[in-house]
Amino acid sequence: MIERFIKRNITTLNHHLTMGFLESKGVYPTEDEAIMITNFLKENYEEIIKNDTILSSLKGKIRDNIYQETVVLLQNLKRQYF
Repeated sequence: MIERFIKRNITTLNHHLTMGFLESKGVYPTEDEAIMITNFLKENYEEIIKNDTILSSLKGKIRDNIYQETVVLLQNLKRQYF
């Protein structure tokens, strides 16, 4: 059920929403990093749901601390909703 919700709504995700969510969790990406994360999520959400290892391809594209904190948040969300 949650997968269908994500599939229907992923197109509305934008970097402002991503940045707002991350900042609400104490993670402060630059606008470019928020754009990179948003595009990555939109392009890879199905694989992220199945396998966390795809997140490693985001490494090096954003600052290490933002990468680490984003991965932790995504893993926590997966545990909570899946």
